[in-house]
Amino acid sequence: MRLLHVLAQLPARTGSGVYYSNMIEEFKKYDHDQRAIFACQDGYHWDILDKEHQYAVEFKSQELPFPIVGMSDVMPYENTLYSEMTEEMIGLWKEAFRKRLERVREEFMPDIIFAHHLWMLTSLVREVFPDTKIIGVCHNTDLRQAKMNPHLLKKYVDNLHSLDYVFSISDKQKDEIVKIYNIDRKKIIAVGGGYNQKIFYPPEKKTYSDKIRLVFCAKIDPSKGIYELIEVYKFLGLDDVTLDIIGSPNEENKRKLEEYIQGDTRIRVYNVKDQVALGDELRRKDIFIMPSYYEGLGLMAIESLACGLYVVTTEIEALMTLLGEEIKESGVIKYVPLPRIYDTDKPVKEDLPEFKENLKAAILSQIEKVRNRQEFDKKIEEKIKDFSWQGLVQRMNDILNSIMGL
Repeated sequence: MRLLHVLAQLPARTGSGVYYSNMIEEFKKYDHDQRAIFACQDGYHWDILDKEHQYAVEFKSQELPFPIVGMSDVMPYENTLYSEMTEEMIGLWKEAFRKRLERVREEFMPDIIFAHHLWMLTSLVREVFPDTKIIGVCHNTDLRQAKMNPHLLKKYVDNLHSLDYVFSISDKQKDEIVKIYNIDRKKIIAVGGGYNQKIFYPPEKKTYSDKIRLVFCAKIDPSKGIYELIEVYKFLGLDDVTLDIIGSPNEENKRKLEEYIQGDTRIRVYNVKDQVALGDELRRKDIFIMPSYYEGLGLMAIESLACGLYVVTTEIEALMTLLGEEIKESGVIKYVPLPRIYDTDKPVKEDLPEFKENLKAAILSQIEKVRNRQEFDKKIEEKIKDFSWQGLVQRMNDILNSIMGL
C-alpha cells in the first residue's frame, strides 16, 4: 500500500510528533511504501524515512519567515500560536503545505493518507485529495484549538465531515469529534495510543539507591499541574525523596519555576536530547508523576509504566479506559480526581487545596511501595506490553486491510 503521513509540526518532541514517527516506523514491518510531509526548522534532521521520501516544510525560512505553528500554546521548541497568525501568515502557511501536497500527489499518489490533527492542515489535505481515502488522526489538542479559536474553525476547517475515517484516542473523544466537526460517528474508530517498546522497557534488574526518585516529564506549563506538584513535594519534607523535572521551560515558566523551587537542592530541572535518552533516564527513577489538568491520552504515563515506574496521574478518562481495571487495581498507577476545570485546562482555585491533598496521598502511597521494594507483578508487566506501538500499529494495519478490501 502507498501511505502518506501528514503533520503540521515537528515529527518529534511532542506527543503527536512522537506518535507520527512511531507510526511510520512500525508500518515499515508491513512493507508499505511510505512518504511523509511534516514541519521542520533550525536544521532539524529526521531519519525514519529516506530523504527522498520526505517532503519537509521549513519554517524560519524565506518561504515561511516565522516559527512552526504549534497545536499547543506551549511547545518544547520555538513556535507560533494559531490565534496570533495574520491573514498573510495563514496564506503563506497554506501555500507552503499545498505545494508539498500537490508534489506528492504528482510523484506518489497515495492509496491512503493519515492526516494528523483535525484542524487546518487536514482540511487542506481533503481539498487537495478529494478522491483519496483519508484517515484523520485526532490528538485532542486539535479539539482544544477548535474550542479556543472558533473563528479559525469556521473559516479554515470546513470539510472534515467528508473524511473517510477518523482515529480517536477513546470512545469519549468520539462524542466531541461528532459535536465539533459534524463527522458521522460510524466513521470514528477508537484506537488508543502506543509506546515505543524499543525505547521504553524495564531495566534488567531494578536498582535502588538511598533516595526515592520522583520524576515529572512534560511541557513545563501551568496546565500540567507542575506548580501544584512542587508545592506538594515541598510540603512532604522528605529528605530521602528527590524530584526531577524534565523539560525545557520558556523564560516565563523558567522564572516561575525558580520562584517555586527557591533553591531547594532536592529538585533538579533539566532536559534530555531525545526519546532514547528519556527512556534511559526513566529507568533510573522510581515514580512518575503527571498531575495534568488536560491530556488527550497521557502517553507518558504508559511509557513510564513500561519502564517499571510506579505512576501518579490525574483521572484522564482516555488513559483510565485504555489501561483498564486490572492495571488500576494492581496499584502500579494511582489516579487523582481532577479539580473543576474551566477554559479546557485551568483549575478552579477553590478546588486546589483538596486536589493537592489527594495528590499528596497518592504520592505517599507509591513512595511506600518503593520503600518496601515492591516489584511489578509479571502478569501486569505483560499486560502493559499490550499498549506498545507494535500492538497498536498491528490493529491499524488490520483496519487498513479492511478498508482496502484485502
